[in-house]
Amino acid sequence: MRMWLTAAAMVAGCWLGVLWPLLVLSVIAVAGVWRNRALWLVWLVFGYGFGVWQLNEGLAQRLPVELDREMIRLQGEVVDVPVTRREFRFGRWQWRQQIHMAVWGDDVWSGTHRVVLNSYGPSVLLKAGDQVLLSAELKIPRGVYNHFGPDRARSDLSAGVDARGTLKQVSLIANGGGVAARRERLSLRVGEAVNDSPFGQAVLPALVVGDRSRLEPPLWRTFQVTGGAHLLAISGLHIAIVAGWFWWLGRVLFAPVMQALMPVLRRYSQQHLAWVPALLAATGYAALSGFSLPTVRALVMLIVVALAQWWRVPISLGRALALALLVVLMIMPLAALSESLWLSFGAVAFIAMLTRSHASWRLIILLPTVMTMASAVLFQQWTPSAPLANLILVPLYTLLVIPAALLGALLDQTWLLQAAATGVELSVWVMTWLANQGVPSWLMLPSTVSGMVLMFGLMLLLMPFVPFPRRLLPLCLLPWLTQQPEPLASGEWSLTAFDVGQGLAVAIRTREHLLIYDAGPSWPGGSVAAQSLSPWLSVTGQKVDRMLISHGDNDHAGGLTDLPLPDLLLSGEPQRVPGSRLCQAGDQWQWDGVTFTVLWPREPGRKGNAASCVLHVGGPFGSALLPGDIGIQQEYRLLGALTPVDLLVLGHHGSQSSTSAALLRQLQPRFAIASAGYRNRFNHPHPKVLSKLDSAGITVLRTDRDGMIVFRQGGADNGRLITKWRQAYARPWHGPAVWRLW
Repeated sequence: MRMWLTAAAMVAGCWLGVLWPLLVLSVIAVAGVWRNRALWLVWLVFGYGFGVWQLNEGLAQRLPVELDREMIRLQGEVVDVPVTRREFRFGRWQWRQQIHMAVWGDDVWSGTHRVVLNSYGPSVLLKAGDQVLLSAELKIPRGVYNHFGPDRARSDLSAGVDARGTLKQVSLIANGGGVAARRERLSLRVGEAVNDSPFGQAVLPALVVGDRSRLEPPLWRTFQVTGGAHLLAISGLHIAIVAGWFWWLGRVLFAPVMQALMPVLRRYSQQHLAWVPALLAATGYAALSGFSLPTVRALVMLIVVALAQWWRVPISLGRALALALLVVLMIMPLAALSESLWLSFGAVAFIAMLTRSHASWRLIILLPTVMTMASAVLFQQWTPSAPLANLILVPLYTLLVIPAALLGALLDQTWLLQAAATGVELSVWVMTWLANQGVPSWLMLPSTVSGMVLMFGLMLLLMPFVPFPRRLLPLCLLPWLTQQPEPLASGEWSLTAFDVGQGLAVAIRTREHLLIYDAGPSWPGGSVAAQSLSPWLSVTGQKVDRMLISHGDNDHAGGLTDLPLPDLLLSGEPQRVPGSRLCQAGDQWQWDGVTFTVLWPREPGRKGNAASCVLHVGGPFGSALLPGDIGIQQEYRLLGALTPVDLLVLGHHGSQSSTSAALLRQLQPRFAIASAGYRNRFNHPHPKVLSKLDSAGITVLRTDRDGMIVFRQGGADNGRLITKWRQAYARPWHGPAVWRLW
């Protein structure tokens, strides 16, 4: 228990980053040592202080603010296998490389740092191990910040990524060498050996050396939605499989031979000696994966168990798990910010508890069931087919795919690799069938609180040895079944502007209805709508009654295919938005005392920004205008139809081509929302527009600085409630390294 508490203190230090708990723990430790000689309390102080220190050290390693978006000349080395893909970008096909590099050589940003660079249309395709001179435009890890979805700043801090950016120029100093280069060459050889199997070419390099560059987004998505994504990332399961196979071979072959050759080893049992090849094989496999975080965790766990058995020290699985967690956090303390850490350690903890009351063969069903719930809480994604998928896939990959792939790669045996590829093809066929079954629309995602209650109830259900009245377990469903958004009165409305980067996605909610205005941008393999809007809809249990896509540009319509489509979809460019009909001036409807009126376009046939649907939202407590991307000419034509509003969503993300002085005089808004990407290349919102807004006394809310924005208008006192996500839910990693008391 003391090791668990020390690890918990270390984790709390990394997550909180403030010093007042350190003072409280210090007082408790002094009192405990003085009265009861409880020296272990000192470890709590050490653990928390170490966590806070490492958090600030990690933040201090990031790119300095003064170098953000600046061109920097550096030296670097490619430390992982680059991801090379051909993509359609800005109207043409071109190559793109995503490169993980260790860089150094800048006077302002001293030291060696890990960066992730994108190279568009590169003149030179880099390889793992290459050493280069480079010029890059770097930026601080930031990303978008919404109620749901990824937090890039936290994930990059956890992974040790100090900056991201774009590679502008590069000159090669030395060709690839070292472990990374050998991994890439092995990956290429494996892919060539199974070139008649597209899925084998994509999956086997990922299983052998952790190279997922050939995994196309649709295939990766198929593994995700069926709960099989863990099979593609070399992790604890893979390390355990390799260690298990080599432990068995060591027990049967290695140990007897070594005892015969070296009689002194007979003092150890064959089970003990079998750990030598098992650990060597596990370490070698971890090296093949580039010593990724999941493999290091698994390797530490194996070493702890092996040493305990070697020294004949009885150690429970719970204590071994706590010791392994402590060692991992001492080596990589910021791994505490990674969901995968808790998913993997949670899986082992559940295995330990389930084995007390269930046969081992049942774990292959029960564990994916538990992990399905954990995935819904941590990653906002249901995988209801995971138990069935893992029932088929885990034995398939354990007994055939992984052993055959590794042996075929290391022994250069094509027939083994082809056998592994056959297993992969079978697994993809199974997962494709399961993925096509879909997720029931009524299956809401749990919120953080209701998810924790559900996990607690599921644990009690699966562990009958815990004394708890089982008839009360259905009560654990109540928080999940009753979760809903904050209620609104008749005539009230709430507008949520999602942080989608350079784009627009807005949700307008009344008491009983929901409108989506624009869906944000998409990219190959994903969209902000899939990451943030879809989970937001599912957790709150809201159904989209109507959707309005202002026009067909990707930054407004890209995420449409990742959202549940309503019965009525309107767009200013129906020819570019499949399934939509033209929105026209005069379209009007009323929901719960709130009137929605389309003001533009007045005639069909318009294209581009000028075709944007302009929507007016009005109720007894206030009004708003959403102009899409219309320009100043369209604004002038609309002036006669406009009345004062409380809130204006700036046209074209705050571009100088919109938001004329005449429009502001006519609308007289008190608040304006600018939806734009952080320090975007278009310079939106434009300084001249911001100057006009400031001169008019208008308060500007910006998604690039404030994150997701919730603007609620209404109530008994006609009050406004404005929530800025980066302020209301700020975390230490969203800013620079600062030692804070509170």
